[in-house]
Amino acid sequence: MNPFQEMKNVPPMKAVAWRGEVSLWNVDTALSRLYDKAMESKLMFRQPAVGIRHGGVRVPEPFHADYEILFPLTADPSGAMPGTDVKELPGLEVASFVHRGPYHWISCTYEKVLDWLRENRYEVAGEPREIFFVAPEPHSGGTQDDMLTEIQVPVRKAA
Repeated sequence: MNPFQEMKNVPPMKAVAWRGEVSLWNVDTALSRLYDKAMESKLMFRQPAVGIRHGGVRVPEPFHADYEILFPLTADPSGAMPGTDVKELPGLEVASFVHRGPYHWISCTYEKVLDWLRENRYEVAGEPREIFFVAPEPHSGGTQDDMLTEIQVPVRKAA
């Protein structure tokens, strides 16, 4: 199945962010920690959470990735939150792809993303963003098979 969905423009956003080294198996832990910090600080934010995979578009390294977790803010923070930053992300034109299923299988989707970019003669124009639309809901019987992640790749036509 081709994961490509559409070309679209995403608007700029202000977000609270944490950046560090994570594996494919602990992205959810990093999301939970940032969520807890945001709640403790009474930040006004909205879902879904966003991830930025630093280092370009490639098949993700499973054990050590430079990764950033963000929650879009609906209001400016009233004070500092240790270990986090407030970032302004620019608006971008992106190619949108969808990954369904466990996050640790996202490498398979990235292989298809890379194929699509080559076949359609697009160049990467920035860091890919991952939007976590559906996360596992353990209290409602959900599993990682229920996960839905959008991969947004900033692009421009190759010369």
